[in-house]
Amino acid sequence: MSEAPVPVPPSAARTGAPRPSHLPVGVVVAMVAVIGLNLRASMGALPPLVDAIDRDLGLSSTAAGLLTSVAVAFMGLSAPLGQRLGVRIGAELATGVLMLLLAVAGLVRVLPLSTPLLFLSAAVAGGAMGGCSALMPSLIAHHVPRIRGLTTGVYSTGLALGVAVAAGTAVPLEHLLGGWRPALAFWGAVSAATAAAWLLLTPALRGPRPDAGAPAVVVDHRMPWRSSTAWWVTLFTTSQMIVGFSGLAWITPLYVSHGLGAQEAANLFVLFQVVQVVTMLTLPALADHTLDRRPLLGLVVASTVVGISLLLVDPVGLAVPTMALFGMGVGGGSALGLVLITDVTHTQADAARLGAMVVLVAYLAGALGPLVLGVLRDLTGGFAAGYGVMLALSVVVLGAVAAYRPGRSV
Repeated sequence: MSEAPVPVPPSAARTGAPRPSHLPVGVVVAMVAVIGLNLRASMGALPPLVDAIDRDLGLSSTAAGLLTSVAVAFMGLSAPLGQRLGVRIGAELATGVLMLLLAVAGLVRVLPLSTPLLFLSAAVAGGAMGGCSALMPSLIAHHVPRIRGLTTGVYSTGLALGVAVAAGTAVPLEHLLGGWRPALAFWGAVSAATAAAWLLLTPALRGPRPDAGAPAVVVDHRMPWRSSTAWWVTLFTTSQMIVGFSGLAWITPLYVSHGLGAQEAANLFVLFQVVQVVTMLTLPALADHTLDRRPLLGLVVASTVVGISLLLVDPVGLAVPTMALFGMGVGGGSALGLVLITDVTHTQADAARLGAMVVLVAYLAGALGPLVLGVLRDLTGGFAAGYGVMLALSVVVLGAVAAYRPGRSV
């Protein structure tokens, strides 16, 4: 049963009618994928370089986990700011501006930064990534509504592929460019090129200006805090972020701690990401042809439960099935979380305000995943306690899947 719509106050922002894109659908989908590739790459490059950074700056496990957690936390904190920037200058132009900010945060890492400045660059990068993440569901719903499930899958695939490529190339880039700093800064250059391409296409994306004589449409841009449906979507995505970011930050160091070489451990992490790519491409596309999401949600959460269980039983001997199932679970879960946002909203403004709420809560909570594993590793000397916490959370979410019945709306 759908909820009553949120009342629109007289003070709500006024916007003109939607302006259709003048770009081919394929171009829009391709740019969405490329932006997705940028929005996690700088985080994917960090884990394989942790040992090199530690040798240079002397980071503890807690500090190394906090480096990822800071980026994730600022992703959440910046989500409402990204949404408000989209209200002021348009979601399309706001995305270009935030991509430029991401480029600056990446490029400064080529400088001989101290530990505090490295954390500052992570915070700025996280802010830019979070602002973009809050805007992407609304851009997809607005510009490619007929294939929003497929496009969401392509975008999610870009996220996972960016992490995989960054992780797989981090050590070679470190050797090629002469250190971990330029290896991290490389992705700032990629973001700069992406921002330039997006901004060149922005006029065509925004379409013609609305007729000045056309009646204004009153739109509510407040985040839907009072909607139970919004909270169910937020809680599902939050669980996926907590578990997923714990894997992103600590899978490579986990396997190094079990005696594997840095590149071999990075290769297992790449497998974790590649499986996510496949899952992100297929499951959201299936969502375009189904109404009830619960079978797909149950499948991905169950995969996470089994994957983490194997990780706790025998992480090295069962490394391949562990990474495959774990990757399928968190990849499919994060992609389907985006599909849920477009499922329960019907306008670009509603998708943007729900997207901002989801990113704010999910990424602030998601920042706890890497931090909890880092703290528990310092306390216990291993990763079993931390991944035991992630397993317990996943079991709870599996039991809550029944709540995501079709027909709910914000």
